[in-house]
Amino acid sequence: MHIALVCADLEENLGVGLLAAIAERAGHEVDVVAFDTGRDAPALARRLAHEAPDLIGLSIQFQHRAHDFLSLARMLREAGFQGHISSGGQFPSLAFHEVLERGHGVDSVIFHDGEASFEELLAALDAGRDLHDVAGLALLSDDGVTMRTAPRPLCADLDGLPFSKRYRGHTRHLGVPFIPIMGGRGCWGRCAYCSITAGYRDARSHGGGASFRLRSPASVADEMAPLWHEAGPSIFCFHDDNLLLPKPAATLERLHAIRRELDARGVGEIAIVGKCRPDTLTLELAHELSKLGVIRLYVGVENASEAGGRHLRRGTQQAAVGRALEACAEAGIFTCYNLLVFEPDCRLEDVRQNIAFVREHLDHPFNFCRAEPYYGTPLMRDLEARGTLTGSYLGYDYGLEDVRTELLFRICAAAFRERNFAPSGVGNRYMGLGYASKILEHFVGTEQASVRQTKRRARLLARAIAEQTVSFLEQALALAESLPIDDADAIARETAVLGMRIAAADSEWHDAMDDFEASARAVARQATRETKRGGPDVRRMAMTAALSASLALSTTACDPVPPDSGLPDAARDGSVRDSGARVDAARSDSGVDSGVVVDPPPPDSGVVVDPPPPDAGRDAGMIADPAPSDAGAALTPDVPARRLIDQWRDTAPKGAQRSRAIALYAPPRPMLVATREGERVRVRVQGVNTSFGARWEAEGEVVGEVGEVMWKPANDADHLRVAIRTEGGVAVVSLRASKLRPAGRS
Repeated sequence: MHIALVCADLEENLGVGLLAAIAERAGHEVDVVAFDTGRDAPALARRLAHEAPDLIGLSIQFQHRAHDFLSLARMLREAGFQGHISSGGQFPSLAFHEVLERGHGVDSVIFHDGEASFEELLAALDAGRDLHDVAGLALLSDDGVTMRTAPRPLCADLDGLPFSKRYRGHTRHLGVPFIPIMGGRGCWGRCAYCSITAGYRDARSHGGGASFRLRSPASVADEMAPLWHEAGPSIFCFHDDNLLLPKPAATLERLHAIRRELDARGVGEIAIVGKCRPDTLTLELAHELSKLGVIRLYVGVENASEAGGRHLRRGTQQAAVGRALEACAEAGIFTCYNLLVFEPDCRLEDVRQNIAFVREHLDHPFNFCRAEPYYGTPLMRDLEARGTLTGSYLGYDYGLEDVRTELLFRICAAAFRERNFAPSGVGNRYMGLGYASKILEHFVGTEQASVRQTKRRARLLARAIAEQTVSFLEQALALAESLPIDDADAIARETAVLGMRIAAADSEWHDAMDDFEASARAVARQATRETKRGGPDVRRMAMTAALSASLALSTTACDPVPPDSGLPDAARDGSVRDSGARVDAARSDSGVDSGVVVDPPPPDSGVVVDPPPPDAGRDAGMIADPAPSDAGAALTPDVPARRLIDQWRDTAPKGAQRSRAIALYAPPRPMLVATREGERVRVRVQGVNTSFGARWEAEGEVVGEVGEVMWKPANDADHLRVAIRTEGGVAVVSLRASKLRPAGRS
């Protein structure tokens, strides 16, 4: 049979690669098809319908992409596709009734650990057998009602699975291959917002089995060794739900065992990226991890207030978050973190506690947002029981219990829209600075002054951005506390002013990060040239030494910002210059060097990575078109979209109606469409379907009406900003001159 597996491909998709290996082992022909944005759905549906595979598999791991994938399924049927459409992943495993019964055209859902069920499904389809005999599926009965086939336990022997098919070239970070790997599955946590643990609980209740399972060190090394020998010195990103085990001694024993197995297979130096719960990390363990090559840990901070940790069911992790970050800093392991500041029972005092935590840890980049009620999670069920859950399975919404805290959330969602959630926004980009410096430190070494300078610049720049972000959050908090709750005009006006202030500051940071990224790439290129010449760095870049030879430098207190630090004026004296930025980071397409990567926490950290659909609050029967990207500034056709590894975007569903009792109940979702006309740029506001006002700002000349202006950029670094205000809310979007193609270029 011919099989097409459709998935997000922002980096090599291990789960789909594993299914592809299983299918090929059974003699089937497999295509892995990238589907990274809903805008691609119409063309992709036409292409797949024309190719007519026997089965199309839709990998819907997280709820934020459900609208895109289910819209694609509908388009496939409309385009005449007659084959079998199956879906798997966390979201369809939990929402299988809606996926099958709402007319999307999906024929089956594969539950949870789907490898065995997928293999049997293919065999049954190939032989024309009844699918009801395949365990671990959800199907529609003849009368249109969903039914489960026999239960299937979670996979107990991960070593028995084939290695994932590496269906494309590895992404490279500063020239170093970035290779995802999986050493185990499962989590013992019970966090209220986590769709991963919700999926495992559901799997255990229906089929049984252990949620937390590990591959043997030998099996992990068997997969890593040929990848290393083919690619050379590499960064291995462990996508285990938890790289660290509950007890530090067990973690160290396991990682040393993997290292011994790698040594036995001739594998030299690698770098390791992974995730951990803060209560599993001690200072002693952090130092040992650094010696073993761990350069990056996603530490799950999530909420630093006592009440927030309790509300989100964080358990013993709460007391350990600060110690975990400090341990990483002392051991030289880079980390950044996310704060789910807003949750249903949040109060302003809880926000203040989170602010205080950030100020104590400014050397660690952070982002903040709201805890989202993903399908089947305890958070979603709790809000459902309270009667405060709105929206639908395509995107749920809720209001915070405290009205002032709800107002603060709405102010932040509008004012920080681009900084926190745009794929190439400051909040995403600056998380890659320290990671880039760690790559250079690990693979080039600190003997070179340029590497030491890069590390220092990254620390200074990231700290300054973190400090400014928390200062803006404090300004938003002051507005939420002081503005009359019934004065919608004042709330909207002050929110727009704050948003424009943040956007102006962002232009400075983009400029500084462009300079940093160019410098880091230059250092990496020079190291590569030295390696090719057989210079002193060849021993590090060729990686014949053991992992323990890698250096791990302690992060010291931040020095005063020097004039030559590369930071913008705003970081030194608080002023803001409307400078914009010059260059975006390179794409992280398959098999190419992505340069300095955007490096926020992973998509299973409680944050969605795509915006919810515009009809998230309506019945699924109204799905028609994929939701537009909410990147803040959509440039068509001049500028193509960028691919990033881990993207954060606005997490608040827009289709579900918010309470009108306070302002900002229906924020607009504008996009900027720009075209060159000689030296000027015509910029139009799109996506706002009601009357609105607009305030435009730029260093260059801006002339025109509310919804359309002619902009003459002052220079390539100019940065056009506009605050859009409607009756229901405020949004600030921006555009950099450097992202536009020169006039006349095709």
